[in-house]
Parts: sequence; structure tokens; C-alpha cells
Amino acid sequence: MPKFFHIRSAKFPVLPGEEEEIVNPDTYGKAFATFIRDGLLQRGWNSPFLCCEDWGWWIEMQLPDTSFGICCYRQGEDNGECDLICSPSPDSDKKWSWKKFRRVNIGPDLRRLEADLESLFREDPEIQWMGKLDEMPW
Repeated sequence: MPKFFHIRSAKFPVLPGEEEEIVNPDTYGKAFATFIRDGLLQRGWNSPFLCCEDWGWWIEMQLPDTSFGICCYRQGEDNGECDLICSPSPDSDKKWSWKKFRRVNIGPDLRRLEADLESLFREDPEIQWMGKLDEMPW
């Protein structure tokens, strides 16, 4: 199953004050991460926070028995059209649950998340859907 969701858009500029939040140069993407998080919250997902990491932006996703993240990356002009990638962090349908102290099956949740992400991108006329990829395009 493809892991990376690739879009192109000018909708997600560098936000005022974002320069002070980023860990490494050019790891912008707060507007993109916020768009994803807000869209998923509207679709019934639980996402307690998002934050900048040294590689991009992390969206925390909470399930009843475990949590995981969506990794967001941005490449392009500061305030022009750019390529954006997001990827759910679990690399399998089984995820460790400290609550249950064993691996739990999150496969159905991941399929629903993937469908919600794709529809979130495809439904927005300001976003060009580039596709799902097996590998990072850059």
C-alpha cells in the first residue's frame, strides 16, 4: 500500500511567526499540518496537537488504545506553489498499545485515515492531487 500522499498547491504559505517555531531551516509546513488536522477533526478524528520536528511537522493522532502521527513535509517557495507530502507514521497495521500492553490492530483505522486524507485533498479546488507514492519523491 502506498505510504506517501503527494499534493501541489500555493494554499499553504509560510505563516507569520513560523520561522521562530521551526527546528531546522526550511522545515515549514504549519499551514499544511493545520489544514490536515482541522479537516480530520471535522471528520471525527481525535488529534490533540501538532508540532514542528527537525524534519517537518507532526500531527498527533489518538485512537482508543494507542496513538500515532502523520508526518508532513513541504518543499518549494516560501509563499508560492510547492510540493507537499504527508504520511501516516505506522509502517504496519499492528501498533504497540501501552494501555493493553500488546500490539493492537489499527488496520481499519489506517484505511479510514487514508480515505479521509485523499478525500480532503481531492475535494479542495486549490489543491492539485499528485497521487499516492511508495517512496518519498525528493
